[in-house]
Amino acid sequence: MNLIEVVNYYGVQPNRSGFINCIFHSDKTPNMKLYDDHFHCFGCGKHGDIITLTEQLFSLSPYQATQKLSQDFNIAPGNDYKNMKPLKTKRQSYIEQENRTYKILNFYCSFLEKCHEDYIPNNPDDEFNPLFIESLMNYEQYNYYRDIFITGTEDERQEFMIDCAEKLEILEKRFTQKNTFTGGKTDEATTESA
Repeated sequence: MNLIEVVNYYGVQPNRSGFINCIFHSDKTPNMKLYDDHFHCFGCGKHGDIITLTEQLFSLSPYQATQKLSQDFNIAPGNDYKNMKPLKTKRQSYIEQENRTYKILNFYCSFLEKCHEDYIPNNPDDEFNPLFIESLMNYEQYNYYRDIFITGTEDERQEFMIDCAEKLEILEKRFTQKNTFTGGKTDEATTESA
């Protein structure tokens, strides 16, 4: 278990250098340095480990602090606690889902823009490529969806993720299968519109 992950989980954000305001004394500038396995305050000299920091953060006894850490990080007796990651809160899971949804929508809109540019017919008699047709049919709608995640409220984004979960799943499967999320080729024609 990493002390920096623990403090992040509990809502304390260190600066780029790994310092926070000391929780043991009134500190106007960050003097407490966080390391992977311990902390040290250069202002008051306090030094300790994850348990000591958890005790102070929540005003707990050492035993209560270890119980809290055990519960929050899903540590059971006999587990390899050094490699354990914190359990995600509902809020963290929601934010990850929202970011993933935006990434899918943004990727699909970029894909449609590229298809529109790459497959536009050179003359009126040319047969339309299915990807060009898809770009004409879907771009405005999915660009609107993407805008919800740029300018919409959290309620609007949440409502979209519930209402359009099936569409998002189809898109994600489609592009994951084609390896396009990781830079694979996009020129395979797919006649199914998402």
